[in-house]
Amino acid sequence: MNTAVPVAPPTSPLWFRALTWVAPLMLIVTAWVPDDGADRPLPLAGSVFLTLLGVGLAALFAQLPRRLSYTLTDTGLRVSRFSGTFEWPYRDLRLRRTEGHLGLKVGGVGLPGYYSGNYTFTGPAYRSVQALASNTQGGLIVERGGVPYYLTPANPDALARALAARGVPTV
Repeated sequence: MNTAVPVAPPTSPLWFRALTWVAPLMLIVTAWVPDDGADRPLPLAGSVFLTLLGVGLAALFAQLPRRLSYTLTDTGLRVSRFSGTFEWPYRDLRLRRTEGHLGLKVGGVGLPGYYSGNYTFTGPAYRSVQALASNTQGGLIVERGGVPYYLTPANPDALARALAARGVPTV
């Protein structure tokens, strides 16, 4: 039986979320601003291309956070993200509670509500983690093969209890 685990809602400040939308908006707007001093104005095809690029970027920003999910299945923890879905067997996992939080992005995606990739970590046990998170703080560490993954369920204690009930040891 599959049990969906709600992901924590993003806690980024409103100004930061708004700033994220400036890039696609600027692409769309500036593609159509005339430049009287230019010898050759941007061809119509260029304006259309930049507009489509801005719209595509906005669509990507809107879809990324919605694709992140955690599901407890009969056989393992299934994690879905924008780039795909994978499932870790419970027997391969170890759980660690942490008060640490994500630091700087080393590689991957870092948007309000969607953090995926390599990040530095401020917790005592790790210097870096693989993030699969909706927030930069308030999560759990799930280790698989010695690699720490940072997850941010809406209720970390409930996920910890559910994983423990499925045989995942807490370290």
